[in-house]
Amino acid sequence: MGIEVSPKLTFEQFRALPEDGKRYELVHGEVHLTPSPTTKHQLVLHRLVSSLDIYLSKNHQGEILFAPLDVRLSLDTALQPDLIFVAEARAEIIGEDYIHGSPDLVVEIFSPSTTAYDRATKLPLYAEAGVGEVWFVDPQAMTVETLKLQGNKYLVEATLARAGTLTSACFPGWELPLQNLFDFRGWF
Repeated sequence: MGIEVSPKLTFEQFRALPEDGKRYELVHGEVHLTPSPTTKHQLVLHRLVSSLDIYLSKNHQGEILFAPLDVRLSLDTALQPDLIFVAEARAEIIGEDYIHGSPDLVVEIFSPSTTAYDRATKLPLYAEAGVGEVWFVDPQAMTVETLKLQGNKYLVEATLARAGTLTSACFPGWELPLQNLFDFRGWF
């Protein structure tokens, strides 16, 4: 009796897969389907992008990009963080089709079906690749956790609740009150 073996894919093979309108990530050669984001997820992402875009248009410190966009972390791993920041000094990693290396900051906005995957699978991959800062944003709990890479693992820099204000060394002088980030206007 034979055992079916699923081959591992390289990044190039992964990029050659036919488009079917779904979002996928490549984790050590294995393809993972990522579910569509929730409405709260998208509202939070929009507010982050808008706030950071205003800041960066004045300060010219780098670029923010957002999913769906592949970030190639290794020969067999490509993830799609919700938000990606690449500092101006490292702008050469921004390619025409994908990011060629580790961003300075990635943001993962939790949806009920992605929290465990973001923490258990993606976070160690970001550490392994040398991503300097990760934010975990939870629209349900209305919290933001900021993590900084120390050696080969992340340490929690801050855990912010709804009354807190989000800041980052990546964006000196930038602030975003969480009450603005999580303003769902009574919709939910």
